[in-house]
Amino acid sequence: MTTSAVTLELPRTHERPAVLAWSVATVLTVTLLVAGQAGAIAPSVLACAAAFLFVAVASDVRAHRVPNLVTLPALFGALLASPWLGGAGGPVAALVGAALGFLLLVGPYAVGGMGAGDVKALMALGAWLGPETTLGATAWALLAAGSFGIVLLAARGELGDFARRWLRTGIALLTTRRLAYEPPAPGSSAAGGIPFAVALAVGLAAQWAGGTPW
Repeated sequence: MTTSAVTLELPRTHERPAVLAWSVATVLTVTLLVAGQAGAIAPSVLACAAAFLFVAVASDVRAHRVPNLVTLPALFGALLASPWLGGAGGPVAALVGAALGFLLLVGPYAVGGMGAGDVKALMALGAWLGPETTLGATAWALLAAGSFGIVLLAARGELGDFARRWLRTGIALLTTRRLAYEPPAPGSSAAGGIPFAVALAVGLAAQWAGGTPW
C-alpha cells in the first residue's frame, strides 16, 4: 500500500514494471547493506531487515501494496526470532518496537494517507530493530517521503492545490474540532501515492549510517 502524497508512474507493459520494481529493490538493498556495515549492525539483523525490505519495496513499487503474505510472516518471525539473533534487544523490546511502529503510522492510516501494509511493514521492522531505531528510521522515512512528494508535486504544478487542500483541512479541524480529511482529486498526482516501503528503506539506511535526525 502507499501514502497519498504523490504518484509513481510505472510503464504499462507487464515486463517493464517488474524490471523497475526489482531494480529499485536491488539498489535500495545494496544501500541498506552498506549502511548497516557502516553502522556495525549485527549481521543477522542486517540480513533479515534487508531481505524483508527487498521484497516489500519490489511489491510496493510494482503493485502499490505490501501484502499480508509479506508483512505478517515478517512480523511474527521478528517477534519470535529477533530477541535471540541480536535484534531488538529482548522480547519486551521487540513487542515495544512493533507497538511503536503501529502507533507512529496509525494516524496517517486512519485519515487515508497510508495503507495497512505500510503500518504492518513498520511493525515488522520495529520488532526486528526495537523502539529507538524504529523511531529514528521512521523520522527519516517521513522526511524522505515528504521531500520526494513536494518535489514531484512542484514539478507537476500541483503543489498549490496540495497546500490549499491541507489548509482547508486544518481550518476545518480548528473550527469544528473534528478531523475532516479532504481527499485529493481523482487523477491527480496526490491521489496516486508513493511506495512508502521505499521511504522506509531510505529511512533505515539513513538511521544506520548517520543516526537519528535530531
